[in-house]
Amino acid sequence: MWRVTLTVGIALLAGCSGFLPAGPTADDSDPVTPAPVPTDSPDETVPVPTSDGTVNVARLLDRHERALATRSFHRHVEQAGPQNTLDVWIDRQRGVQRVQRRFGPISDDVVLADGTVYTNVRDDPDTPYATTPATGNTSLVASPAGVDLLRQLLSKTAYRKVESVRWRGRPVAVLAATDTVETSTAGNESGVGRSRLYVDRQGIIRHVEHTEQRPERPDIDTTMTVTTDLERVPIPWWLEDRDPYSSGSM
Repeated sequence: MWRVTLTVGIALLAGCSGFLPAGPTADDSDPVTPAPVPTDSPDETVPVPTSDGTVNVARLLDRHERALATRSFHRHVEQAGPQNTLDVWIDRQRGVQRVQRRFGPISDDVVLADGTVYTNVRDDPDTPYATTPATGNTSLVASPAGVDLLRQLLSKTAYRKVESVRWRGRPVAVLAATDTVETSTAGNESGVGRSRLYVDRQGIIRHVEHTEQRPERPDIDTTMTVTTDLERVPIPWWLEDRDPYSSGSM
């Protein structure tokens, strides 16, 4: 069955995508992802799944994925700067999806709406997009909620809950990597630096900060932010004539 996928690399978000090449989208401003600034602690703590005194990461990721399975959301991943990003927008109510990957000046952009996949085409000025019929289970990215990325990032260490705070107006649990990170004595394996997760009461991992030093490969400096209650997917300029939110288009 036909499926469009977008692969997210751990070291870099660069690489071959599962759709046609796309050009820069100059009118789409870079998302701004401010770092969490906890303020006062909430009245109630936010529970997280634990096992043997540390966070059960497998259960945590399962809760995150299930919580987003029925919600509209925007997931923003940034790798070592705003010029290496991945954005996933999901509108459950209207059945609209968009995935945009940026690497330097290059941007891959795909929209799924009304049973059609629209892919931005950068090398033909007379053809702004190509179309492909979608099926009932077509998805533009293999892991919309980002569980595949998180599983790879978080697999190298254990986490513990350090506090419950308010972040962006909602109570969240702050999870931090423990102080017992193991590093190879040979010095040729990666070591986790700062790694923190902000998890809300619904189980959604709202924000991730993860750094990792890798002697033989580029270091990892990744953030991921998830926002919910998305009202609509931002439609790119190249698809304005087929805007799925326009009157009568859906």
